[in-house]
Amino acid sequence: MHLNRFPLLALVAGSAVCVIASPRPAHAEFTPRAVYLPPQLTSATQSTAAVHPGDLSQLQLQATDPQGSPLTFSWSATTGTSGTPVSDASSSTLEWTAPQCLANGPPQVLGTVTNGYGLSTQALFDFDFTQSLDIDHQPDFTASGFDELTNVTLTPGGPISLPPYLGQLSSERIMFLNDQHLALTFVHESAGASHSLGYVYYDDLVARGYVNTQGTPEDSSDDTLVDANGNGIADLHEDLYNLAPTSGPQARPYIGTNRRCLPARSFISQGVSLSMPDLALNATCSGAFVRQSLPDARPGTHPLLPVDVVGATPTESTAPNANAWSDLGLYPRIPNLLEPAHALNNQLGLGHLVFLLTDDDSDQTTFNQLGVVADIGNLAEGIPDYDVSRYDAHGILRPVNPDPGITPNDRTVDLGTIPAGKELVFFLVTQYQAIHDLDQKTVYPCLRKAPTGQCLLHLKSPINVFFSKSKWNLDQDPVGQMPVAQRNLGCAYTEQCNADAPQSSPYACTVANSSQRLCGWLDSETLDRLRMPPYGNIVLPRTAAGVFAQGQGNMPHLLLNSVLTTTGQWLMGFEDMPGGGDRDFNDVVFLLRAVTEGRVRSRVLSPDDASCKIAQVSFNKFDNVYGICTGAAAYITYALATDCNVCSAGTCVPNPTPTWHPLSLPPGSGRATVDVSSTPGQQLCWKAELTQGTDPSCQPTLHFVDVGYTSVPVTP
Repeated sequence: MHLNRFPLLALVAGSAVCVIASPRPAHAEFTPRAVYLPPQLTSATQSTAAVHPGDLSQLQLQATDPQGSPLTFSWSATTGTSGTPVSDASSSTLEWTAPQCLANGPPQVLGTVTNGYGLSTQALFDFDFTQSLDIDHQPDFTASGFDELTNVTLTPGGPISLPPYLGQLSSERIMFLNDQHLALTFVHESAGASHSLGYVYYDDLVARGYVNTQGTPEDSSDDTLVDANGNGIADLHEDLYNLAPTSGPQARPYIGTNRRCLPARSFISQGVSLSMPDLALNATCSGAFVRQSLPDARPGTHPLLPVDVVGATPTESTAPNANAWSDLGLYPRIPNLLEPAHALNNQLGLGHLVFLLTDDDSDQTTFNQLGVVADIGNLAEGIPDYDVSRYDAHGILRPVNPDPGITPNDRTVDLGTIPAGKELVFFLVTQYQAIHDLDQKTVYPCLRKAPTGQCLLHLKSPINVFFSKSKWNLDQDPVGQMPVAQRNLGCAYTEQCNADAPQSSPYACTVANSSQRLCGWLDSETLDRLRMPPYGNIVLPRTAAGVFAQGQGNMPHLLLNSVLTTTGQWLMGFEDMPGGGDRDFNDVVFLLRAVTEGRVRSRVLSPDDASCKIAQVSFNKFDNVYGICTGAAAYITYALATDCNVCSAGTCVPNPTPTWHPLSLPPGSGRATVDVSSTPGQQLCWKAELTQGTDPSCQPTLHFVDVGYTSVPVTP
């Protein structure tokens, strides 16, 4: 018996389709019997016969049965992936996907049609399978096409670039016109107090009802704090210290879980009922409210005036107590409102705590042991004396410390990307003895003022909060001069310089391009430190920097200056004494920086196929650098990997540590072909790292990437 072959009625040009019919049944001699014929193919087509890895081909059979019996269709393939056939009474269509690589021979697909008598006819489809590095597998750029887009701007279908810094900052308004990735670096501390630094989002204060938002069209708010219960104390300040009465029309919800001092101690100040703040009470919660004569904290002659004072403060000799001057919460001596939202403050915290302790000295103590965390370092080397990396950028303890111990990495905290138009207000919480001494230009903070500006109720506590927005500070400026202070940025600080009469002081420095003389701001050790690579090799010019009052008699506490040798960097110097003290604004100093590196990582560009591995990759790109670039050059580096996913049970997730192959490519146009056969994997991706150099006006931009690859069997 032999097989009969029948010609096809329709074929795609260049295809190779062989049609095979089942043999006719033999006839018995001289015995008439019914003769049944196999199905007849009227058409066998394929949309393409030349395929590359992953290409689709649509195959179709059409047939009739001489006897008119019903037909059934079936398909099989030597390799590749077959879809679900779509069949009717006389035809069947199959969508077949070419494999990623070939182990044996060219791909073949066999289509079979069978009639009601069990007779069948087959069509064999052959394919010409080729691979090419010139086939681009990288789609147009879209956000969904990347597993990582960090600190970059992506124009859909267009380029990827580092976002430029837009606008100028001031201490009164720290806000960016575009999304901005920020980092904060500790620079210097020289003070008897202990400090913690954090920030709040202005929008969060507005949403909680603390800020009046009835401003001009150009300014969505006027920064005026709300006094909703009308007791003369701004609600923000009232909630910082939980001053509101526990009942009655002027009561406010307690910020935290439970008061430390129970029952709550109350007092009446000139007809206003209030609660004594736990942050101003000692370990035994002894009541601390007096009416006494104090020098008037307003500018002028400072006559003695009767005034109310609530709270107490430790002295250097006071025995430390873990429960003293605390409102419990996540951290005992940071107001609950300024902590990150947490169960320990009843999820009412609005703050982001960047540095919990800024001590950087040769001892291992904080002021009166009131520091938020323990001082465990004894070197003054420009790194806080605690393990900063144990906590995230909001002040929450990490489950795993990525960098145990005090290391150089602890000088910088990555704040992440701050959304465009979202204003930050920094705050410094200090732990120090309260002093009201107008000769030293120090005052007790003022909770309530008369319309004349005279303080009616002072707060006496070792826990003080100073905001970058001076209108929100509680302490009054007893001097009242304008500017509040002036310093020469590039001149070395010395206590011997007379800041009140710098023009005649031999220790002052002349401001560049002028005859003005001003005392220095940072000491010589700190100026040298800023010139080091961890701080961006900053050389401060001898330029005048000023601190200016914003009205209402409140004391500003932040000197914020752009580092004039570059853009996108700002030095922040705080004055930590209520009333201003020596007004040097260098008690604790930080460097706020726009992060000048961006990263992208593509999604996997190849299907997962355990039988294949990628052998070669072709990478082609075009990039450019825009802007007037000075200093260190901006650039983009590239790498690719073939193990970019980790797959299990049909589910794939990005591999956090793929085997990267760095690419050596010139700026502009560049192409490289890489042999990656030594690296197992069929999950191809690429990454690029964009570096701005020392000048944020430079804008490295990636316009396009083309990626081609070839695969081979894992086990030939």
